[in-house]
Amino acid sequence: MLLRDYCIPEGVHFIESRTKQGAFEELAKKFSEVYGNIDADELLKRILERESVLSTWIASGIAIPHAIVPGFGPSRILLGVSKEGIPYGAPDDRPVHLLILIVGDGIEHLQVLRQVAIRLETPQVYEQIVFATHPIEAYRAFAGKAGTELSHPEKELPMDREGRFFLSQACWEQGLLLAEKIDASHIFVHADCLEELDFFPKELPRKICFVAVSRVERIREQFPDHPVVQIPFKGVSRANQVELSIIFALSRGLLRQEERVVSIFGVPFSGILDSVRVTDVGSEFKVFFAFGKEKEGQDLENQVLMRVIEIAGELAEEGREGKPSGTIFVLGDYDQVQHHCQQMIINPFAGYPEADRNILDPSLKETIKELSKLDGAFVIRGNGVIVSAGTYLRTRVPPAELPSGLGARHTAAAAITVVSRAVAVVLSESTRRVSIFKSGERIMVL
Repeated sequence: MLLRDYCIPEGVHFIESRTKQGAFEELAKKFSEVYGNIDADELLKRILERESVLSTWIASGIAIPHAIVPGFGPSRILLGVSKEGIPYGAPDDRPVHLLILIVGDGIEHLQVLRQVAIRLETPQVYEQIVFATHPIEAYRAFAGKAGTELSHPEKELPMDREGRFFLSQACWEQGLLLAEKIDASHIFVHADCLEELDFFPKELPRKICFVAVSRVERIREQFPDHPVVQIPFKGVSRANQVELSIIFALSRGLLRQEERVVSIFGVPFSGILDSVRVTDVGSEFKVFFAFGKEKEGQDLENQVLMRVIEIAGELAEEGREGKPSGTIFVLGDYDQVQHHCQQMIINPFAGYPEADRNILDPSLKETIKELSKLDGAFVIRGNGVIVSAGTYLRTRVPPAELPSGLGARHTAAAAITVVSRAVAVVLSESTRRVSIFKSGERIMVL
């Protein structure tokens, strides 16, 4: 999915209004003029209806108003830039300078929302859009000159450019040699560790698989014959980089039990490849192959698991209101999980349309973080729809013995994965570590 497939250079509007209502009116009118197929007044009505359900503010200075319009067709994007800023009732009390309007028939809606949110996590993109003096400049900052990611500005490192290149080249060569010697099925290259993709030769071994958190579209465009595994890097150690890449590759069916992987990686965005690691998939991820045997009954989508890990990771780093936060996310197999659930409070997600309570919607992130202060678990269907929060998990089947130091929250998470095919993601309030449970076992700690 490339952002340029959903927006065009004419789809940039410099907002003059100083009010939220006025900004929506301008965006609706501009969208109707640029893309057609919808009346501006009808679009404004749908934007306001969506906003009345839940604010579309997603981060400081940024909002993503959006509307689902049956029959409209594939999603389209309009960038709205306010130089003065618009009061938006944001949690940080700061005005919004960038409004990204997304309108479509709903088929690709969540995927487009997700890609926009990922794009805005790229360093400097927000600033380059907001401070643009011409619509084309703003469009290129958002979609890239060819719909690709912008390169990261070089950071000051203790090693000069020649030294970094020498170390990366040596690590690259040794990784390829090792993969040949042990007959590895895949070579996972963590592309975010490098400043530029020009480091890689044009002709690559077929077994190369790229791992990245950003520049995904650029990698796919430059190396279309090689798969890309997208993972979150925030708060992730070197060892966890490799583990996450293997887990997401398993979820996508890119790896099999008997295979062996060589990973070439380093510190994300450091500009250096400096590490090589061999992973025997069958022995190190045996629990996931029990997961694989259940495939017919398993409904958890990879992007939902990724999104939950991202949110849990952010909560681990930031906490909530300056205090550590702890919570449980139970993902998938809701038909079975529901028999072991009891509400501790009135369910805050009850009564809302499913489209407005999907964890893939970036505008829900702050709501989820706020509700993480509640006791109990989030229960989420495999497609990302949040069923409940503040939910007590009760099971009669005890999980396998857990490592010492893990309390009731981890025990409940392990137990629910014994009686169902669900995956549980647990954030510890005391240690700020994120654990992933499957089949009663803790299969990863971040």
